[in-house]
Amino acid sequence: MPKEQPGGAPARKPSAPSQGVEPQADEKPQQPDAPSLRDMARPLFCLWPLVIGLASGRAGLIVACYGSYSQTDEGVFTDGAMLIALLMMLVLFVILTARKATLGKRAVNRITRACIALEALTVAGLGFADLLGAEGFALRFALSVSCTFSSSFAIFYWLRRARGTSTTVAAVFVFSALIASEVELYLITFMPVWLGNFVAAALACLQYPCMVWARKQVQPRDIDAPTHSTDYFGFTKDLIQSKRFLIATAFGIGFLSVVIGLLRGYPDGLPIPFTPPTRAAYGLLTVGISAAVMALVLKERHRVMTVGIFTLMQALACLALLAYAAFPGALEVGAVFTTTLNALMVAFSWYIIIAFMSCGWRDPYYYAMAGWFVWIGARAISRTALLMTYQFSANDIFVNALMGTLVVLSTQVVLLQFLGIMRDVSAQDAASAPSAQAPATSPTIVRIMGLDEGETLASVRQASMRHSAELMGAQFLLSEREVDVLALYALGFTQKRVAEELCISPGTAHAHIKRIYAKCDMHSRQDLLDYLEKYAS
Repeated sequence: MPKEQPGGAPARKPSAPSQGVEPQADEKPQQPDAPSLRDMARPLFCLWPLVIGLASGRAGLIVACYGSYSQTDEGVFTDGAMLIALLMMLVLFVILTARKATLGKRAVNRITRACIALEALTVAGLGFADLLGAEGFALRFALSVSCTFSSSFAIFYWLRRARGTSTTVAAVFVFSALIASEVELYLITFMPVWLGNFVAAALACLQYPCMVWARKQVQPRDIDAPTHSTDYFGFTKDLIQSKRFLIATAFGIGFLSVVIGLLRGYPDGLPIPFTPPTRAAYGLLTVGISAAVMALVLKERHRVMTVGIFTLMQALACLALLAYAAFPGALEVGAVFTTTLNALMVAFSWYIIIAFMSCGWRDPYYYAMAGWFVWIGARAISRTALLMTYQFSANDIFVNALMGTLVVLSTQVVLLQFLGIMRDVSAQDAASAPSAQAPATSPTIVRIMGLDEGETLASVRQASMRHSAELMGAQFLLSEREVDVLALYALGFTQKRVAEELCISPGTAHAHIKRIYAKCDMHSRQDLLDYLEKYAS
């Protein structure tokens, strides 16, 4: 009788040895097959509403203000409108900075719904203008500014929902959304311009059901997926190193964004039209690279989203420069690499904004707008400067030299910082000395980037308790204000101190604490602390 394995399954007989090969006395057990990419991505399927929402928000912006990438952009309707929109954002940015305000969930939802409606209306308005043959510059420019501003804040909402998540989840989320939006944009290029605008308006409205759908799914921060310690999301290991990563990346993005602005309008600042083959080549290249990046992230290639992605983008910038020089009569060839670089920078900037939102203590919109200033602001300013100055001193050699210099500078800023951080990590691990920290970054830069609050042990504890309180609030259906109260109360604040911190009356604070006890079925502060410690771990 064959022996049975645990569970009742009969044991397999050993296979006959191959001819001329002696059977091994102790054969090693067969290794389980490595999980497929689909199996590794399965826990991330709940991201679909966020992916579709973000892709639809971007599609409205690109169709209305970038001409669906039938050319590198729409010139002044793209970068000029973006500069005006950024000035409008600057006012809100200053207010958030001065007041250190944090927008509540209700306010965020209201802002998002209004921005989605405004995005859809402005894109549809551009569709009517094209359908009726309206040629008024002022009207079209105003609609472009409005669409740029509103769609940007719709995009911020979807990025905000992903804060606090892991490396893998953030990377898959942003690159999936990029792929989905590129497919939408490519299909729209086959439509008349007016029809494409109406389709884009419908896609913008699709964000409404996605908002409802997203609330019913597992939240990104609750998805169990790998985070790498030497990455933007590896905050728990070393806050100082994480901030050095983020600061170095912000400067690198700024330098590279200037290059992108110059490349998109090479050599005179005007848009570069695509031919059907080159437009298809751009779409396929963008989708292919994005899919490859996601596959590498899922396979836990640790440096893909740090050194790897920057190396890739800088290589695309160099290929664009070479193509412009090699094919001066066919600039659309270089535009393929330029627009692919621009699209990858879009996804990477989304990724970095999520990282800043997760690490910093300010309101998420602070980091979203700051990311727009660094990335799109630098791109728009360089493009506008090229358009204004080229007509006075046309010099293609100088433009090429300037772009090459900026590519080298961005490489130096980012890669040398990364090498320094990796060296410090290795030295700490070898010495087993956690107190040996990386060299401090400029305190002024840290404060400007909203990363200063995490420097002290007390603020780290407060941020950690806030995150734990949010998790507990989701578990027991606590309101947003109750989560605020719970986070402070669990830190040891008295009811009076909680009331002072939240600008509410002591009676209201007492009522919130009573409701927290009732909803959680607990009876003391220690019960709450014990549960928070267990739940957070």
